[in-house]
Amino acid sequence: MQTRFGMHTAFAALLLVCLAGCASEEPLSEADKSLFLRPTDLVRYGFEYDDPASYEKFSKSRQIDGAYQLKYEFQPGKSERRRVFIYASVSVAQSESDAALNESAEAVGMIIGLKASGVEERELRMKSGNDRSKLRLLVKGDKPLGNIFTVRDGRKTYFLVMTGFYFDDADDWKKLVAPKLEQLAGYSPV
Repeated sequence: MQTRFGMHTAFAALLLVCLAGCASEEPLSEADKSLFLRPTDLVRYGFEYDDPASYEKFSKSRQIDGAYQLKYEFQPGKSERRRVFIYASVSVAQSESDAALNESAEAVGMIIGLKASGVEERELRMKSGNDRSKLRLLVKGDKPLGNIFTVRDGRKTYFLVMTGFYFDDADDWKKLVAPKLEQLAGYSPV
């Protein structure tokens, strides 16, 4: 009897995983794209690319439960003089509790992967503003590599990993990302 229960449980879990993975691709708008920190935002720090759009990837999907996930990746070619890698996602969940789970799962998954390669994180204190935002400095040995940034605003979460460039001052970071967070606050995926 115990084996049979285990098979039913395993089948139910497999079904849930399959359903959770069901998503439909959606077209991206300029409003969707404007949520992300992009190379043009980093020009003042010396990051200029002749054709940054050729290194960008965007996606937007609607999950079976009605939640939305937007993803952005920027990875310049090896021929570029200064290289910065950016991965970001914006999720709009059905509820605030789903958003909290989403935020935790994405950050924990990334941190576990980084720790496996010897990268550690150090939280940088955010002095004021949204207490649901966290900025972490990624360090290998004593060498800073980049940042992880997370923020949750109600049902929306914003997750960003940047390497090849880093901020060690949370106030400087907030100045850079503030326009994106203002857009996130008023954002609707439909």
